[in-house]
Amino acid sequence: MLRHAGNLKGGALAHAVCFVGSLGVSTIAASASPPDFAPNPSVGWFAYSREFITPAGGAGPVRQDPTHPYVSNDDFRVTGRQPTFAIGDPSNPILKPWAADKIRGRNERIFSGKPDLSPHASCWPIGVTQFLLLPMTRPLYFVQGPKEVVMILTSFNEVRRIYLADKHSENVKTSWYGESIGHYDGDSLVVDTIGLDDRTSIDGFGTPHTKELHVIERFHLIDGGETLEVNVHVEDPGAFTMPWDAIQRYRLFEAAVAKIPVERLAVLATPPEGPLTEAICAENPNSFFAGQPTMPIPQAIMPDF
Repeated sequence: MLRHAGNLKGGALAHAVCFVGSLGVSTIAASASPPDFAPNPSVGWFAYSREFITPAGGAGPVRQDPTHPYVSNDDFRVTGRQPTFAIGDPSNPILKPWAADKIRGRNERIFSGKPDLSPHASCWPIGVTQFLLLPMTRPLYFVQGPKEVVMILTSFNEVRRIYLADKHSENVKTSWYGESIGHYDGDSLVVDTIGLDDRTSIDGFGTPHTKELHVIERFHLIDGGETLEVNVHVEDPGAFTMPWDAIQRYRLFEAAVAKIPVERLAVLATPPEGPLTEAICAENPNSFFAGQPTMPIPQAIMPDF
């Protein structure tokens, strides 16, 4: 268990309060009950898209290049169209030149016929922001305890731990998911994360970041509890020219399949028996494509504690 002591780095929680106002979220009375993201153990959440939603105003996330429409594997299951790789738009003004070049270089490799697979394909962790984008064909679960909130992404059993405390540790060590502290603010869970490993990407476009990355998330239920919305605020002066905001939304598995047969849902192509299944990342040292390099299998050489 992490030990939380010392001064809060960078005024993170104070910034979180300002962030709420900047997104136009209504002020909730202090007496409001904390949100319950898992009213029963079977509640799983599926993302609407693997691409962040742009906020109504202000700087927003990197988006798909409009000249290269994206066709996901989920779309293929329903439409039969040939899947494509996500192609990011490097012209977004939030990007510093070197970050834009990273996206541009990835695009060029894909155009030359070299595939770019998710780190998940080789059992590598994906980091905080990509974690929010992936629960589409596999659900996201919440376990809410008195001292921590655990988020479980059943794709390869990735786990995030959010410690319900008011201060970061005095010396935060860099790790795949950093150090996340959270608190309930009315109907929302506000999470502040620092100490993130710069080997992960912000999104599926290969948008890079540095170890200065600071992420604030606000989880809350909308649409009568049928939709989970996350407002995301990102700061990283090493990679971005300005702070920017994004939105991600999830639908309830049960609510979705009650309206449309599961086999017809492009973003919910999950087996009809339901979301309570286990997925293990099979360590594979081989490339998925002949003649193409692959990421090495992660090695636990040193303990994280």
